[in-house]
Amino acid sequence: MNHNLPRLGQPTVEMLIQSYVLGRRNIWSVLKASGSGIRDYLQGQITQDMAKLSEDQGIHACILTPQGKAVSELYIIEGRNDELILLTPGVLAEVTVARLRRFALGAELRMGVVDSMGICSVQGANAAEALADFGLSEPGQSWLATSRHESEDIFALTMPNDPHGFWVVAPNERVDAVLDASSAVVDENEIEAMRIIQGLPRFGVEWQSTLQPLNANLEEFHGVSFDKGCYVGQEITSRMHWRGGIRKKLYKVMIQGNVNTIKSLPCPLFASAEQGSVRMGELCSAAIDHEGTVHGIALLPIEVAEETGRELFVDAETSVYIKEACHA
Repeated sequence: MNHNLPRLGQPTVEMLIQSYVLGRRNIWSVLKASGSGIRDYLQGQITQDMAKLSEDQGIHACILTPQGKAVSELYIIEGRNDELILLTPGVLAEVTVARLRRFALGAELRMGVVDSMGICSVQGANAAEALADFGLSEPGQSWLATSRHESEDIFALTMPNDPHGFWVVAPNERVDAVLDASSAVVDENEIEAMRIIQGLPRFGVEWQSTLQPLNANLEEFHGVSFDKGCYVGQEITSRMHWRGGIRKKLYKVMIQGNVNTIKSLPCPLFASAEQGSVRMGELCSAAIDHEGTVHGIALLPIEVAEETGRELFVDAETSVYIKEACHA
């Protein structure tokens, strides 16, 4: 078995079924943005419609270049005192801030990384019970539904529900206190395994700036609006949508055979097991569940993925079976 792949252990699965697990998401950073024109400004910078953001509903979006390439991925929720909370991959936090500040000439906007805040993942059948430790009520069931603490900068965000789960955004000292008092803490490696098994792509792993966001299932994760006003990169994005330019997407897959042959990711997938076979896509990430089954996320041509019973190959020893497109 390939021990370099993130793995979900049996004890963690038992906690997921019986109660819940907790763990930090250190690979994400928290930003804050405020100012009288912040909503109007972001409306012209991100792919999703700011009108969909409310006190009890967050949004998913991307920041694009004028050529329609992604700069960063964002989750946005309403903060306190007219602030907005932006969650972005940690390695891109400063880049995101710089990019958003670039076009804010003359606007009285405040924006920056908040090092004192972090994200805690809560997943499992009784995940809502853990929210009480943060002083939070359970958000709605919809993707990115939110709830907030009545007096502190603490928020819950509904994430994929297989298993049921949330992100909690809170001051680091509060996150540390909850984790220190819990016996259900797992490391980030297992949380990454759950993410891959669930089929939740992450910018910087399954897709990069070289990939158009619609090819990375931005529409399936409700991260783009096709009827809002102009925003940077809109022309290319809309053209690809309306003219049928999306020929590849990210899919959940299952991998069978000798996964030790997967030396690094991403790796190419082929139409047959024979050497010199036609390349059909690539396996972007993979993780092992508690039963030893290997799951992954692959970038594949839609036409190929929709063929019933289609089998792809890493090599003669390793097969890949397509399950469904990644979606919220």
